[in-house]
Amino acid sequence: MCLLSSNKSLKKLAVSQYIASGLLAFYSQYSIADEIASKAIEKAISAYGAEALITMPQLNIKEQQLRYTKGQSGHAGEGAHGIALHKYNQQLNIDFVKKNKVFRRSDQNLLGNYGYHTLITLDRRFIEGKGAYIDHCLQTFQPSERIRWNSVGLDMEQGVDTLIVKQIAMLKKHVSSEGVAYIHGQAHDVLKYQQGNELYTVFINTDSGLVSRVVRKTGEQPTRYDFVAHTKNRIGIAWATEVMVSREQHPIAHVTERSLTMEQPLFSAELIPANYKRRQPATFLDFEQPSVNQLADDVFLVGQGWSFTLFVDIGKSYVSMGAWQMPGDKFTWRKRLEKLHQFTAEQKPVSHFVVTHHHDDHLMGLSEVVEHGAQLLMLPQHVDAVKASLSIPVDSSRLTLVRDALKVANDKIQVFDVPSSHADHNLVVYLPEQEILFAEDMFGSSLAKGFHSPNSWPSRDVYYRTETLNKKLQSVRVDVAQYVSSHHGRVLSKSEFKQALTLTCPSDDVLKQRLFGS
Repeated sequence: MCLLSSNKSLKKLAVSQYIASGLLAFYSQYSIADEIASKAIEKAISAYGAEALITMPQLNIKEQQLRYTKGQSGHAGEGAHGIALHKYNQQLNIDFVKKNKVFRRSDQNLLGNYGYHTLITLDRRFIEGKGAYIDHCLQTFQPSERIRWNSVGLDMEQGVDTLIVKQIAMLKKHVSSEGVAYIHGQAHDVLKYQQGNELYTVFINTDSGLVSRVVRKTGEQPTRYDFVAHTKNRIGIAWATEVMVSREQHPIAHVTERSLTMEQPLFSAELIPANYKRRQPATFLDFEQPSVNQLADDVFLVGQGWSFTLFVDIGKSYVSMGAWQMPGDKFTWRKRLEKLHQFTAEQKPVSHFVVTHHHDDHLMGLSEVVEHGAQLLMLPQHVDAVKASLSIPVDSSRLTLVRDALKVANDKIQVFDVPSSHADHNLVVYLPEQEILFAEDMFGSSLAKGFHSPNSWPSRDVYYRTETLNKKLQSVRVDVAQYVSSHHGRVLSKSEFKQALTLTCPSDDVLKQRLFGS
């Protein structure tokens, strides 16, 4: 009993010391700020809870957020891109006294080209000076020195007006007035201050003291937060229940609901959940230098980093596939062919190139293929996308239309159409003699051993595509010994591909229960 009472007394003392130091910093810095900024800050502090705002020992923020992003389209007729919409349910628990934070997020896809896996979870913790990632899909944890007090919440705090005002109160001597602006016809004091490498411009309603807008600039990229529908709890803490986040005049997120609580005890999370195992350190294969990997007689995988091309020797020429490229890439399709010529000491041309699907990143290298003189093999659904991607005109005679299960190059190559969530039509290439399968955006691993967790976008959907591909291969009864991906230098064996098929997450309800608890 004495020990328990002593611990309670120590906790009360820690909270009292925290409150006292907070008030001391608040009042000592108050006298330093410029007069106009000081009055605006004083108004804001009063509006957001006064002493309760400055001294609150804990805070729990819960919100629902809609996130808008540009994604790749699933249907070739829509073009290369479409809109993706995700719903975040996220929580941030902050212990200002002990300097502990826990950030949790469920991320559900509402619009976009994804399969039936629609939810992933994110759990980042910083407790007693240590950080960790928690994977509720595989029930593992991974310590991380990258997770610190200021990085736990992945910028969630930057969109909470209550925390912005609390920050201004503690940085008053660094805040300056930038005049007056009008929002919806109401005057707002404009304040500016620097925090690290970020510049903040804050718009505070002159009458109410509530924050209506914050512009946060990192480098040359400003992000704007507009705060609406303010509310207040019983002890006077105020916050905006809705927030619109935009960049370059385009909305990127909308917080549709938000609640704040600070009643103790809020902070009960441990750094590591009970019965979770430590994830083994992963070794990444970066393929920093251009490489040639001979997979079998007459079959070569050439690439670097994130982009690989397969070349199949059919006698007097090659059949090629895989032209993924990004702007500014140096080791382009033409350079890969030159690398192969150096490796083989032969100058065979490429007579045919297989186009797999309609996404522009996989078509970017096609202009070099056409300039080389190769015939393009593709599905009819991809003709428009191919023509649009080329920087030079191409005659229709250079385009050869194929169909599912067609054999070409004297039956040395067979193509299969495997529709999936990623693309409504996607050709995979099978080499019967060597039992090699080549695919783009269907499977793969950047690790020396094992696989990435299914609990992340787009990894979780990649596992769905792997499953879809496997069903197709079973239906056509082809035997595959090596699985080759255009995005990975690592070639998978039959047993490794089967291992990838075993990686699954539990149901969405179970994931959310593990993440948020009861």
